[in-house]
Amino acid sequence: MDDLTNFQKKVLTLLYKEMLCRMDTLPPDKANFFINSNYVRDLIMSDVSNEYIAEQCWKLKSRGYINCSPGDNLANNIEIEDKTIIYFENSFNRNMSAITNFLLKLK
Repeated sequence: MDDLTNFQKKVLTLLYKEMLCRMDTLPPDKANFFINSNYVRDLIMSDVSNEYIAEQCWKLKSRGYINCSPGDNLANNIEIEDKTIIYFENSFNRNMSAITNFLLKLK
């Protein structure tokens, strides 16, 4: 993830954290699905614009960290790619405390 800004790392980490929380009640493919960048913004980062989150999603897609499709000036059907999940599994071992500590360092 050396090719990402701290903000992009934060977006990915928050998506991963949300996916883990959802896995308690949803199958993995549903837990790893975010309808669009507006939803992501409302869910994890309400202090930035919808346009900025969409732009970051496109940058993350271009680098292979997420998959998404275009439409209505949004990133739609967002899913975290396997390489991203593998990175986080190796880094945090599904430990929410470690994820939270990592997020605090990104400020």
